[in-house]
Amino acid sequence: MPPRILVAYATKHETTREIADAIAVTLREDGLVVEAVPAGTVTSVAGYDAVVIGSPIYMGKILKEAKQFVDRFAAFLQEKPVAAFAVGMSCKDLTDENCKKVEAAMEPITARVPIRGEMGIFAGRMNPSYIPVLGLFMRYDEAKTEDARDWGAIRAWTGRLPARLGLAAPPLPA
Repeated sequence: MPPRILVAYATKHETTREIADAIAVTLREDGLVVEAVPAGTVTSVAGYDAVVIGSPIYMGKILKEAKQFVDRFAAFLQEKPVAAFAVGMSCKDLTDENCKKVEAAMEPITARVPIRGEMGIFAGRMNPSYIPVLGLFMRYDEAKTEDARDWGAIRAWTGRLPARLGLAAPPLPA
């Protein structure tokens, strides 16, 4: 039976969900069984061979659903290979300073659970109407959305996950 992977994500404006779904699709293409679900809806991590945790970063913090997921399952996650990814507009320019900020924001995850390999750090999507004060005065306008996601980088990071997680994908049929 192929390895089973849980991609548990927190999201506020669906950007991280879309990235989690892309991660799941890429892993499935490699022959793995993957389920991508909101972190707040997970009731058990039993039955999964590995877990990938994702959260956007807002104001230097991950979403509470990602932190609560780790708090709830920390003991079980200690026994499984775990990877993590962060999403945010601050991830668009990966300077040393921005990388340090992302690492600090992800500490509620990384301090509790050992992460295998490099953390995925992905730029996100931002609409000015998402900003609390501006959002009061602006209606959602897709034309003003900046989508900085690099789908190629997301697929490349995901392609390295099975090896980092110690999972061998089954051979594809000839």
